[in-house]
Amino acid sequence: MPYKIMMSLASAVPLLFAIAFLAVPHFFILGSYPNAEGLAMEVGITQRYVMAGMLFMTACIAFQSRNVEKVDDQKAILLGVAIATAVMCAVIIILEGPGRGLPLLVPPVIATGALAVLSFWSRTKLSVA
Repeated sequence: MPYKIMMSLASAVPLLFAIAFLAVPHFFILGSYPNAEGLAMEVGITQRYVMAGMLFMTACIAFQSRNVEKVDDQKAILLGVAIATAVMCAVIIILEGPGRGLPLLVPPVIATGALAVLSFWSRTKLSVA
């Protein structure tokens, strides 16, 4: 996959999650913690808003890095994206997985896992033109 398209995808995924966290934060809280109410719900919603801000920041940085031209720099950026999304996928599985008795959040696992694989694969396909 060409670098510019890969980085567009790498910026679109966190942007979609940021929008979702801003639009319906209670959906994500109740999905993980069905009995949350009152202060616990407010804290959870606040955390989703903070996560949305961080995801938006990540999306902006990824989008602006699409214009990097040197192949070595592109490879370094794709490696960073691949490692970051692989770690995020692992964190979601470990923290939300069956070991803690919480339901696994499948869409984020699929999105971050696929993005990690695509980033690693795209990195291997880069070559000096």
